[in-house]
Amino acid sequence: MEKNLYEELGLKQNATRSEIKSSYRSLVKQHHPDAGGEKERFLAIQNAWETLNDPIKKKQYDSSFSSSSFDSLNENWEEKFNSKKHNSSIKDKEVETWIKEIYSPINRLISQIIKPLNNEIKELSADPYDDELMENFCSYIMLSQKKIEKVEKIYNKKIVPKSISTLGLDLYHCFSQVKEALSEFDRYTQGYVDNYLFDGKEMIKEAKRIQSKMSIEKKNKNF
Repeated sequence: MEKNLYEELGLKQNATRSEIKSSYRSLVKQHHPDAGGEKERFLAIQNAWETLNDPIKKKQYDSSFSSSSFDSLNENWEEKFNSKKHNSSIKDKEVETWIKEIYSPINRLISQIIKPLNNEIKELSADPYDDELMENFCSYIMLSQKKIEKVEKIYNKKIVPKSISTLGLDLYHCFSQVKEALSEFDRYTQGYVDNYLFDGKEMIKEAKRIQSKMSIEKKNKNF
């Protein structure tokens, strides 16, 4: 029997949001394929996080709380990283299409979020309590969150070709870091707690690292 989502993160069902986030971050670092972790384990961790970090999904999961729920989620995720066997020419075309229609537009949207961030934070830091400056920063967050929603829709359009599953995994991890960072920035605007701002900036750093890694991998494989 598969672990339930809480067990996947080493938690009990009554775990707090802070405990869920802390466990997720720790496990991601430990089991990421870059650190020698297994892809299947990493995907399971991402499955658990995607559900337990979303209040609506978490509520639905908690109400059903059955192993079949996990199996269904797991199968959906596996579909994103597995494709049917094709001959070599079809595989090449599959990869080319995925890069053009999924990776490239998503990477552009991520860059559109990341590039202006330092300047946005610099302007706000002049006086975080200035209404106009805070309104501008909130507008940046709102616009960026809409872009991330678009990113998620694009990502779900096509299954990642099996031959480049690592690139697909990195792309998912990259925009997930950006999405969570935007949530942290949003929390900062609601209470001016510096920890949220710091955590968000660290997540953006990780997203940039992954973005650079993907660029190198794409170049080396002549995608």
